[in-house]
Amino acid sequence: MTLLGIDRLSDTTQAKLWDEKDLSTSSRRREQLEILLCQKVQKAEDPALCEQVLNYLYFSIYQQNLHRIAVQKEKEKSVFTSLQQVIITAFAILGMILFLTGVYNKSAVRWSQSSPPAIERQAN
Repeated sequence: MTLLGIDRLSDTTQAKLWDEKDLSTSSRRREQLEILLCQKVQKAEDPALCEQVLNYLYFSIYQQNLHRIAVQKEKEKSVFTSLQQVIITAFAILGMILFLTGVYNKSAVRWSQSSPPAIERQAN
């Protein structure tokens, strides 16, 4: 229990103070560690362990933020890629429809141009 500054079992007053503290959230724990660090510096004790723990907490929060940003960018990239694929597919289908419409119209024009003389021949 050197983190709490308790070296002997008889020194339980500080442990009781720590038990009564609200350590339910990470910000509260970080705040209490900062207080403990300041107390150790005032008492001229070695604050190295507190500094290491605080550095770890700050680094882990920083790492979580970086991870959150990376996940958000990956989601945005995925949405953009999906949207791009939908647009490309829509234009491909539209192009096929226009092509088939053009082919159908061309064959309809050819059929209409060749059909009337045949009908007129049969009528004569």
